[in-house]
Amino acid sequence: MSVRGTRSRKWFLIPAILLGVTLLAAGLLSWRARKMDDLVHRLMVRALSEQFQGRVELGTVHVTGFPRLVVTGEDLSIHFDDRTDLPPLIHIEKLTFSLGWLGILRLPRHISTVKLEGMTLTIPPRGEKRTSNPRGSEKSHRLLPSIILDQVICKDAVFITLPKNPDAGKPQKTPLEWDIHDLNLTAAGADKPFHFQGTLTNAKPKGEIDTSGEFGPWDLDDPGSTPVSGSYKFTDADLGPFPGIAGILSSNGKYTGEISELEVNGETDTPDFSLDGVGKTVPLHTDFSATVDGTNGDTLLHPVRATLIRSVIIAEGSVIREPENKGHRIIVNFVAPDARIQDILSLGVKSDRPFLTGTVKIKGKLVVPPSGSKALEKLILDGEFGLEDAHWASQEVRDKLQALSRRAEGKPRDEDAGSAASDLRGKFHVEKGVANFSSLSFGIPGATIDLSGTYNLVGGDLDFNGHVRLQARLSQTVTGAKSLLLKPVDPFLKKDGAGAVIPISIRGNREHPTISVTILHKTVEKKIAGAKSSFE
Repeated sequence: MSVRGTRSRKWFLIPAILLGVTLLAAGLLSWRARKMDDLVHRLMVRALSEQFQGRVELGTVHVTGFPRLVVTGEDLSIHFDDRTDLPPLIHIEKLTFSLGWLGILRLPRHISTVKLEGMTLTIPPRGEKRTSNPRGSEKSHRLLPSIILDQVICKDAVFITLPKNPDAGKPQKTPLEWDIHDLNLTAAGADKPFHFQGTLTNAKPKGEIDTSGEFGPWDLDDPGSTPVSGSYKFTDADLGPFPGIAGILSSNGKYTGEISELEVNGETDTPDFSLDGVGKTVPLHTDFSATVDGTNGDTLLHPVRATLIRSVIIAEGSVIREPENKGHRIIVNFVAPDARIQDILSLGVKSDRPFLTGTVKIKGKLVVPPSGSKALEKLILDGEFGLEDAHWASQEVRDKLQALSRRAEGKPRDEDAGSAASDLRGKFHVEKGVANFSSLSFGIPGATIDLSGTYNLVGGDLDFNGHVRLQARLSQTVTGAKSLLLKPVDPFLKKDGAGAVIPISIRGNREHPTISVTILHKTVEKKIAGAKSSFE
């Protein structure tokens, strides 16, 4: 055998030996990693128990040692204060992270990426505080400062807040729950806030929420007091599932505070808002400030500025959850100092042409109890309004009102007398879709009509009774022989400084109302046909 052949075989053996050593080393590392499963399991349970000051349960742990140290754990539960009567504070179905071998020796230890699957974060009821400190740390709310998570990726996370236990005899409130997609956490240090970004689907109204901000540091004595701040964007929320209203809502804003008490400031836009299908769609914009209890969803509305088309309404109130009625009770006090009556009426009239225009002042109180009924059937509304110098769109209506005004002023032949300009005032109570007017006053120059009665908001049925007060005597409202015949009646109708006070009633339907006038026990009825067409 030649020397050259011997050398060739030696060079061939070197790579083979290196490969064999590499495979042996990898095998040894893998064998060692398997032996490390139990050790890492104990270390993880101990570290998490010390950090969260509670009982930790961990199912299985698997360690892969080549080419990097990779740890995979399943069924991790971290409990609040060793409590067995509450769900785990944190439960993770599966977690995976890697750490270079040199990273084990570096302090603080950095873990570049942690992947979590099926994480459920459950915040205990507000006011539930740690009753003991079994781990004996100086400050139970501080975590060990030796680990920094550069990025945490959560897939299919759920955030749950538990309500306070009810008083004796009251039903248990349902926890609030949010399903979160694609939640990413960055710079998750042990004892400092970390940044988060994620998307979640809101159940009702259904829509997507994008949110980002800062969370923490954890308050382990009272998790509900953990600080949080950030911003959100809520898009394409369909209001259709709510009985009685419709539209697509979008909202954006900012929030800050603690989980159990968040201050939220933002705005909403619903360009196609409608009410029970009785009116046309109108744009609705709100600028709001609210305090939200994240543990039960109760909301206190600070002054909210709502713009309906071009009318501004200022409101404040509350949205309180009532578990016994399976819903929320809404209470709102509102005032519209200079609204446009045509904007308000657009919610109940589908015509694009307003039949009445003018500036109206409104104030009142709205109560919407929890119910599956339509909005107009379940709301309770008390208020009063004043409309001055209103103008009617229909020329026919204006002509008739001006003619009535001339006669009421005692100038039936003066074509330049009288006016169709109207004043309208009233106090009302709305319940079960029926408006009850205790006082309704309609005035034109020379005449005032005072009424009380009911109006069905859905069906349009009318039932009003009252009086017409004329400035002129009855005989002055007409001319010729009719005037002479009515003069003997004048003394009987003159009352309280008015030239004549005449009983009147309005009944029927808003499309075809019937007006009845009674003079000396004789009633004259007139049915007004085509009122709907006049309005629309």
